[in-house]
Amino acid sequence: MTAQQPYQVFQGRQKPLFIVTASLLALIFVNVSLDYWFTLFRRNSFYLSESLLFSSYWVLYLPFLLFFAKPVRGTKSLMAKLSFTAAVIAMHLIAYPALVWLLSKIFYYHTFAYWQTFSFGLYAYFIKSVIIYVFAFVVAGGFNRRAVPVQADEIERAIDKTDSFDSILVTDSNNQKLVLATTDIIYFSANPPYVNVHHVSKRYLLKETLKSFESRLDENQFVRIHKSHIVHLSKIVSVQSRKNGDYDITLSNDTILRMSRNYVKNFKLKFMRQHQLTAD
Repeated sequence: MTAQQPYQVFQGRQKPLFIVTASLLALIFVNVSLDYWFTLFRRNSFYLSESLLFSSYWVLYLPFLLFFAKPVRGTKSLMAKLSFTAAVIAMHLIAYPALVWLLSKIFYYHTFAYWQTFSFGLYAYFIKSVIIYVFAFVVAGGFNRRAVPVQADEIERAIDKTDSFDSILVTDSNNQKLVLATTDIIYFSANPPYVNVHHVSKRYLLKETLKSFESRLDENQFVRIHKSHIVHLSKIVSVQSRKNGDYDITLSNDTILRMSRNYVKNFKLKFMRQHQLTAD
């Protein structure tokens, strides 16, 4: 990993944080504007300070989202995620009147009672909180089977994971680190001093050797068919003999690779074990 790449990983966090902050500021602005137009409609007096005070509900979203997004993402079952989200919403509703009470106690002539503000928060913000938190945590806990950007701690785990080759770390054309699941790799091809990684989404280049891959890949999933190719057994569509001891292997992306006769015996054993078929 080059000196600049870790910074590129951490910079990826800044954009979502900026979007969330800008969205919350926009919500506060909209909330104050609605208060103003509502008071005009009711022909009541509008107090900007009080409108800002009760709009402090939106300010609490940022620390709650930042603090609880990672635990929710790490929760496995859907029921646990929903329970955790409900607990976060409850904590927000409980913290809001306490914040209003504290701010009004310090900065305002009138101190607003806790339970009065709590009732107001339930009426004004409960449904909005459910929508925002569920959406935010679903996004935080979502995943993509295609190549996805990862955070620095995930990169370190992928680098250290030398005993189990379930994923590999590559760099895309934008110098962004990506973790690719081996289940989504169709085949590897030699391109000395590199290896082409043919993923279901695109091709990546990695400074590695096929020999090092072969020694660490799951032998029940991958098989060497040529000195220049290792293929994923589940991505094989057909096997056609060339009548000279060699074979043509057609893969799921319509690529056709030649299998050398030197690798046929081992290939047949693995292929029959994987597919319960006989490759003639």
